[in-house]
Amino acid sequence: MRQSLLERFKQNGGFLRTADSLTAAEKYHLRKLIKNGIISRVKRGLFRLNDSPRVFQEAEVARMIPNGIFCTFTAWSCYELTTHVPAEYHIAIPRTIKIVLPDYPPVKLYYYGTETFDIGKISAEINGSLVNVYDLERSVCDAVKFRNKIGTDLLSEILHNYIRRKDKNLDKLLKYSTGLRISNTLNQLLQIML
Repeated sequence: MRQSLLERFKQNGGFLRTADSLTAAEKYHLRKLIKNGIISRVKRGLFRLNDSPRVFQEAEVARMIPNGIFCTFTAWSCYELTTHVPAEYHIAIPRTIKIVLPDYPPVKLYYYGTETFDIGKISAEINGSLVNVYDLERSVCDAVKFRNKIGTDLLSEILHNYIRRKDKNLDKLLKYSTGLRISNTLNQLLQIML
C-alpha cells in the first residue's frame, strides 16, 4: 500500500491531494510518511514528495491554486517588461472562489469577475512547468489598470519595454483594453509614447 501511494505521488509530478480519492489505508500511510519526513504537507489537502526532482515554486503555486492565473508583477517579470523582481507570486482568481493560502511561498491574490477573468489567459512554460498566465497584452492592460497602485515609473517602464518588443500585438492590446474598460486611458498613454 505504501509503495502504491508513493507511485501515485510520482505519477502526479511529486504532488497529491487528499481530494484525489484516498482510501482510509492510504490516509494512514500518508500520515506515517509525513511523520518519517518522506512527504511534506504544502497546505491543507496538498502534499509533496520530498525526494522528487526539484520543482520550481511556480509549479507548486500553480498546484496550490489550480484555478489561478499568474498576473501583474509575476507576469511582468515573466515577460521581462520590468526589472522589478516580485517578493511574492501574484495570482488572479475568480471572485467566487475562496482559497486558504500557505505561509510559504508568499502569494497575493487578485479577485476578478467572470467577465474579465479569462481575457488573455494562456498556458505557458515557466522554469520548465506549464502554468496559467495572462498573455503579454493582458499583462500590459493590467499595468494600465493598476497604474495608481504601481506608480508612473513602473507603468512607464512596462509600456516602453512593450513598445520595443517585436512580438507585440497592438490590435489585441486595444481589444483587451475595451473588455477591461481602460481603452481611453490606454489610448492617451500610447499617443504620448508613440
